[in-house]
Amino acid sequence: MKKTIVSVAVLGVLLQGQSLFAKTLEDVLKEKGIITQQDYDEITKSKPASANEAQPVKGGEVSVEHGSQGGYNLKMKGITVNLGGFIEAASIYRSRNINSDMSSKFQALPLPYLPAYYQDETRFSARQSRLSLLVQGDANPATHLAGYYEMDFLGAANSANSKESNSFNLRVRHLYTTVDWDNLGLHLLGGQAWSLVTLNNNGITPRNEVTPLTIDAQYVPGFTWARQPGFRIVKDLFDKKLWLAASVENPQTVGPGNTASTAGGTPTPSTVATNFSINQTGGGNLDGVTLSANDVPDIIVKMAVEPGWGHFEVYDIIRTFQSTVNPTGTPFLVRSHITTTAVGGGMILPIIPKQLNVMASAIYGEGIGRYGSAQLPDVAQDAFGNLVPIRELQFLTGVVGDPTDDINLYAYYGQEQTYNTKATPTSPGWGYGSDNTGAYMFGSKFATTGGNIERVSQVTTGGWWKFLQGQYGRMQAGLQYSYSINKYFDAAKGGGPTANDHMVFTSLRYYWQ
Repeated sequence: MKKTIVSVAVLGVLLQGQSLFAKTLEDVLKEKGIITQQDYDEITKSKPASANEAQPVKGGEVSVEHGSQGGYNLKMKGITVNLGGFIEAASIYRSRNINSDMSSKFQALPLPYLPAYYQDETRFSARQSRLSLLVQGDANPATHLAGYYEMDFLGAANSANSKESNSFNLRVRHLYTTVDWDNLGLHLLGGQAWSLVTLNNNGITPRNEVTPLTIDAQYVPGFTWARQPGFRIVKDLFDKKLWLAASVENPQTVGPGNTASTAGGTPTPSTVATNFSINQTGGGNLDGVTLSANDVPDIIVKMAVEPGWGHFEVYDIIRTFQSTVNPTGTPFLVRSHITTTAVGGGMILPIIPKQLNVMASAIYGEGIGRYGSAQLPDVAQDAFGNLVPIRELQFLTGVVGDPTDDINLYAYYGQEQTYNTKATPTSPGWGYGSDNTGAYMFGSKFATTGGNIERVSQVTTGGWWKFLQGQYGRMQAGLQYSYSINKYFDAAKGGGPTANDHMVFTSLRYYWQ
């Protein structure tokens, strides 16, 4: 009789639409007075100790559980959906005013005698808050499918401002799909993701990239990276100790046309013929966006080694730049291409496993400016308007310490160094850094030109304190200090100027993963 009463009561609960996601069945029965505390204790003792243990799902049923990689998993049929992200409240202080939000324009620090050099900058921002969605399913035990979407609010729509109610748009950080064939050791990725040049810490697999732990959304000068659309194929060998990869990625060219005091570019002599392959205005879904005309994707090949201690990798990037020039005094266009290559690599050394890691990465070659956090130009122009690749070295070193489960500490030093590129030796003023005669007006109170930047460097340090963490998520506070220097090429009639900036960031984040 008692069993019949309990069965009828359970049916009544279900008909009332009580959610079994927020409360377990035994919780509901206890609240309704159908079972006693003793019955409740006996039922809960017989259940698995882990509240995260996945339960079988049949038909159209849905279950909710904490994900093994954080966030919350929704399971339905053969699909698992993981919801992750964080909410951030951040503050920014800069000793020079660069009028920027969470991403610092390292290549645009104001020079002395500019008004912004004497202006401090303080801002508060919630725009780095982030949402992520990971969808996974298995076609069979050895074939795994996934799609990943990650966004924040750091977009910069032309109409966005902070005057009253801001109108900053959503920004796609990642949007890609993957297929993994375990039996073949093959991994395919297509969509927008971290570029293959970005340092990994586990073979060459997505969502295992090593990025600086900074609050600054532009990271550190010397960090080589991009998030851009492309296609990638990866092969793992020898029990995943050796990884080989190749990718084709979206090409773009950071060219001349801006003074260094405003955008870190290389001033273009007024007599240079127009090159129609750079500084174009987009249309359609790219309306108002500045673009370059590229007809060959960036090609990257990479090898990573996991010997059992540490992670080591080396890669090569091949880029092709297109020039479309209308020579002065002629009615026709001249189209040409130039291909460059650059070699890079990186390593992670676990000096004290799980407590102290040392990392280093570097790349050297031509036409790689846009892959660095300082966003120096890829190319200059010669006297005829053709694009000339700029040689550059980018490197980053860092130490990350985890003395406890609640504390993360870090320190980095990074640098992006360009080299003098004389496009036309007999005609100073063309190229990059070849003649900075007008780079700096020493006698002018409000100099407006900065010439060509030779080097951008930064030292930064900071830490994170996870003061609350558990099944409810994680609350953490962060503090970062950085000191940045821009060094310009020497002028013909004097030394090159420098610009510097002290920056302090704070962050309070709640992760639900």
